[in-house]
Amino acid sequence: MDYTPAKRNSMPLKVWAACVFVLLAPALFVWLLRGAALAAHCAPGPQLCHGIALGSGLRDALLLAWMAGANSFWLVLIAAGAALAALLARQPLIAALTLLLLPLATLMLPMAAVYSARYPGCSVSESGIGDCALWGANMGISFHAAADVPWQIYNFAPYSFALALMLGLLGWFFTRPRTVPHAMAHARRFRDEQFTQRD
Repeated sequence: MDYTPAKRNSMPLKVWAACVFVLLAPALFVWLLRGAALAAHCAPGPQLCHGIALGSGLRDALLLAWMAGANSFWLVLIAAGAALAALLARQPLIAALTLLLLPLATLMLPMAAVYSARYPGCSVSESGIGDCALWGANMGISFHAAADVPWQIYNFAPYSFALALMLGLLGWFFTRPRTVPHAMAHARRFRDEQFTQRD
């Protein structure tokens, strides 16, 4: 009998990739600009970066990144949607890691970019006091928002960690190879063959 393997549905992986892109793309764009400043050897400061106002682009990218992670509920919900899509694609480990790491990366990547670009006289505070000029632009709230990231993570991390653990266990249970039924089927077939030979 000719056996043709069923085609795997790629839609869940596309949904997973879309959710990851929505949350991580702004943070990666922030690091693209930060990396450009590092590659150009522009030290953090109010002066232009080789005549380019790189700070304005970094400020806008940071504001976009903070919008992606501004609401903890939607942040965890989108990450849970990505994890569920990975689970439907029979990737339980990716599903658990997505729910565990994606919300953290969404917030911690831009926060790391902010703290890597500070210099003496450029402060970051929860109260939003002071303004930091970086590479020809005032950074304003785009820098101060980084001070709220630890508290935001503390608020949702216990729930996302628990959900990731539960999702990983459920995924492993439902997608693990079912070797026992196959072994029992082989044993029954062997028994039937023995009875057939006796008859």
